Amino acid sequence: MSTQRWRLLSRVLFGAFLITAALNMTGTAAGFATDHLADLVGPAWLYVVFRGLAEPAKGSRLRQLLGASPERAAIVLFAGSTATEITQIFWPSGVFAGRFDPLDISAFALGILPLYLIDKRHEVSRTHGQAKPH
Repeated sequence: MSTQRWRLLSRVLFGAFLITAALNMTGTAAGFATDHLADLVGPAWLYVVFRGLAEPAKGSRLRQLLGASPERAAIVLFAGSTATEITQIFWPSGVFAGRFDPLDISAFALGILPLYLIDKRHEVSRTHGQAKPH
């Protein structure tokens, strides 16, 4: 996938995350949008950021540490997101306040997995010098 498409995807994911944040902050009940959309798009957007897919020229320590490979980024983001969800069992009023919902963990995976697969496919193509068309 081209950098332009990653950039567009990054903006769409971040926009969706901002909309869900606004809905939640105003106390608006909007079904899937307020229950699971942030869980789907938040980790997905962070995957794009950590891997530097939308801004490949920008390097950072965070990218080097957490986004060094598709596997590392996917595992760190899924584990971190899942950990925040699990803390809601033991600390519902804590930093990640809320109630535990196993569907949120599914949403984390559904958001990250397709991006990982696309990224991995293109990484293999780049490694073998066979740039795939956008």
